Amino acid sequence: MRIFTTLICMLFLAFSASAQVVVLVNSPASIAGSYTFTNSFDNAWGADLTTDVWTADAVFIDDGTDPTTDGCTDPVNAAALVDKIVLIDRGVCEFGAKALKAQTAGAKAVVIFTNAPNVGPVGMGIGADGAQVTIPVVMLSYEAGQDIRTIMMTETVNMTIGHVVFDHDLGLAPNRVTSMANGVMPAIQADALGITFTPAVNVLNKGLNDETSITLEGTITHTPVGGTANQVYNESNEISFLAKDSSGYINLPEFTAVEGAGVYEVTYTTTSANGDTPAAVNDNTFTTEFILSDNIYCKGRWDALNNRPAFTGLGRTVSGGGNVEFLAGFEVPQGFGYKLDSLEFFVFTGGVSFGSLEGSSVNGYVYEWGDANGDNAITNDEITTVGYAPVTFPDTSATSAWVKVEIYDYEEFEPGGYVIPANNKKYFVGARYEGASLVYFGFDDGYDQTVAFENGLLDVNDQFNYPYNVVSAWTTSQTPDLENGGLFTDVAGSIVMALFLTPYTSPSIEVAPSNVAVTLSPNPANSQLVVESKLKSVTGGITYTIRDNAGRMVYNSSKTLNTDYDKVSFDVSQYAAGQYFIVVTTDQGIKAERFTVQH
Repeated sequence: MRIFTTLICMLFLAFSASAQVVVLVNSPASIAGSYTFTNSFDNAWGADLTTDVWTADAVFIDDGTDPTTDGCTDPVNAAALVDKIVLIDRGVCEFGAKALKAQTAGAKAVVIFTNAPNVGPVGMGIGADGAQVTIPVVMLSYEAGQDIRTIMMTETVNMTIGHVVFDHDLGLAPNRVTSMANGVMPAIQADALGITFTPAVNVLNKGLNDETSITLEGTITHTPVGGTANQVYNESNEISFLAKDSSGYINLPEFTAVEGAGVYEVTYTTTSANGDTPAAVNDNTFTTEFILSDNIYCKGRWDALNNRPAFTGLGRTVSGGGNVEFLAGFEVPQGFGYKLDSLEFFVFTGGVSFGSLEGSSVNGYVYEWGDANGDNAITNDEITTVGYAPVTFPDTSATSAWVKVEIYDYEEFEPGGYVIPANNKKYFVGARYEGASLVYFGFDDGYDQTVAFENGLLDVNDQFNYPYNVVSAWTTSQTPDLENGGLFTDVAGSIVMALFLTPYTSPSIEVAPSNVAVTLSPNPANSQLVVESKLKSVTGGITYTIRDNAGRMVYNSSKTLNTDYDKVSFDVSQYAAGQYFIVVTTDQGIKAERFTVQH
């Protein structure tokens, strides 16, 4: 196993502020304090926030075009922006373009508010103009923006951005608290596994002074679907001393979710004998959650508003572009009576349209891991492809999309999901891109397992339960080369990938013969493959699709038929030797057959 320390590339990455970098509202007192923010990853553009402190009154930009505060055209109130911290709403134009317009008008710094509630601030890509921006640029949440906007109707808001150190300042963040290994998991599967969870933190002392009697309180509330919240856990623990510029581990008694399906909200609060400086208390409390669902697995959190995995604006791919597959492992102890139905994930490019990508280059896969020798170490020969989820983009001009795709049974190459054959199965699900472009897959960087792995709550050698695995190559059988893949050790967060299960009942009566009968000859084929299709009745049209053993489309054509029979010949002489599928689609059904090309 090698770690992709330098080969992971990120886009729109949320950058966690360092210990001495803050965004403060100084006045008025009703909203004063430190605010959670993001800026560009590794200070890739804009001023380096660790080098100075910028303080000024805040003013909203007005570009004269509705919506007037998104800063996508030149400001009409440019004179009012000079030496001010300029506030801008997120909109349809690039972050760098907004910031550059404010900088040109004389702004001292820029604060951008995200335009979506309940997701927090996200990272900001450099775009076409970001490299020209030399003033500080940060992002705050939608909720922070609403609070500041409201108070500015009657009062002046003064802000500070930059390198500020407080006398007393404890801090928590996503990578400093423990979260469940799965942000979402079917309740029946969690019960069967008997999963426990240990609330714990690595609290950071960011202040100028040592701290004593550092206390951690952890609470968990459970809200069943359609029900009311009920506190089901309240524990505390403390450490006696924490030196400045250091972190301390505090754990609490383990918790088992016996309350059943619903949302479990986990809240961590840290305090010390001295107490934080009032302006620095905003990160003393951190809340995360996990969900026991009816039928969904997900490594990260769930976006209840949009009913899909939580996406925080972070995308990852292989540095420089090219082949990449991100994988998440899910255990199904109660497999009998269920099938793997579909996958959902987020995919986006570095700016090119989906239509310009190479053919059928983005797809989902399902692999079974059979730990034959019981050593809990994953080897390539223990991985078998069992499901394939072909992706098509309805809008080929788009550069980003949520995709929810049905899983095909890989052996039969037919839709309808993959029937789980027995209990106690382990599956990897993967989102794969094959090509030379930059294609990113979405991540939830607010759901992290760093503390759990660093402190032995999760086994660092348990590759299956990592929040993601990544590969850039596949074996000769087109399964992921996990022996030479990478783990999340160098970059945290969880893959935005949902696996949906649905109940499955075996038919109690014999299924009628298929309406489509397909005969292939010769098979194996060397140069020509003849396909005869016989149907129960007349069909209006027929489509032939050829896919390779990895599920990639290599041929597709349709024609009008108006009969119950068709015979066609395909030239396969240019195909690489190996196994292929021919998929015949008619208005009477779909039939898939395997064939082999030999040279």
